[in-house]
Amino acid sequence: MRTNKPGQPPAAPFVPGNPTLQNMLKDFGNEETADVKFEVGGAVESAKGRRKRAKTPTSTFHAHHYALRLNAPALADMCSPGDVSAPTAINNIQPETFKDMLYYCYGGKISEEHLQQNAKEIIEAADRFGVVNLKLEAEACYVDTMELTLDNIIGVVTYADSKNLALLKERCMDFLSSANKIEVARKVSFDDMPSRLVKDLMVALARGETSSSAPGDLDMMRVSQLRQLAHDKGLSADGSREMLIASIEDNGEEGGNTES
Repeated sequence: MRTNKPGQPPAAPFVPGNPTLQNMLKDFGNEETADVKFEVGGAVESAKGRRKRAKTPTSTFHAHHYALRLNAPALADMCSPGDVSAPTAINNIQPETFKDMLYYCYGGKISEEHLQQNAKEIIEAADRFGVVNLKLEAEACYVDTMELTLDNIIGVVTYADSKNLALLKERCMDFLSSANKIEVARKVSFDDMPSRLVKDLMVALARGETSSSAPGDLDMMRVSQLRQLAHDKGLSADGSREMLIASIEDNGEEGGNTES
């Protein structure tokens, strides 16, 4: 039976895609093939820094060291392949957050809604265990949902600085640079802001005063532009503005046109 009209090229054959990602996801939580085990829960830090027992019971998670080595290097360093008889204890993290992070390490996708609801907890976990891309995804959701005010701006920007959340820090500086300067002077105590953040504020002010900057001017680029440039060069997209710029310059990059 003819399937193509005369003169028409044959239809391209169907070829399944690379199954590696789906196969990794199938192995997520597989106790039979796992070679590392974690006990997650126990003590957590209270708001005042005192330790207290978590309300949720300790949970057990099984994983594969290769997946951690590739995607959560700091967590991989805490265990060795074959450590299933003596599980590695992980404190100061909620089991559900740890599960989300592990799922991501196997190629899983965390929904935007879930990221928005748990952004800060996921940022903390991803930063702690070196899951860089998850940290940046959660940060982007946090930036979208965080409502900045003159009352909370110093607390938010100080937190952003402590975790090298460059995108959140840039959002804070944009907020300050566009706010009513008299109101900022009245309500914001800059004594509580690390002095090294003044440069970030100056960049935000300068960016607001000019419609364009010289092509390749790394100092005036947006964080997203710097991250894309670093990623395209095979460099880490994590870190502060200064860290990103230094990494790009050390790699021999003099800048280029990067869309925002």
